[in-house]
Amino acid sequence: MKIELTDEEINALVQLIDVAVKAGGLNVAQAASVLATKLTAHLGPPQEVEDSPIFAEPADLEDAPKEEED
Repeated sequence: MKIELTDEEINALVQLIDVAVKAGGLNVAQAASVLATKLTAHLGPPQEVEDSPIFAEPADLEDAPKEEED
């Protein structure tokens, strides 16, 4: 059987699998891992997230517009 999915549909399906693992725990983790690996195999490497956060310099924040308080 062959099913064609867009990248967005694959990402949504993997998110649903993630929710199922969080709800079902170890009972569904192995099956979920196999399915998620098959679904994402053609998507390429995941985007890298930088380990160290980048903060604005204090001088940059001084010129920023103030937020209004309610």
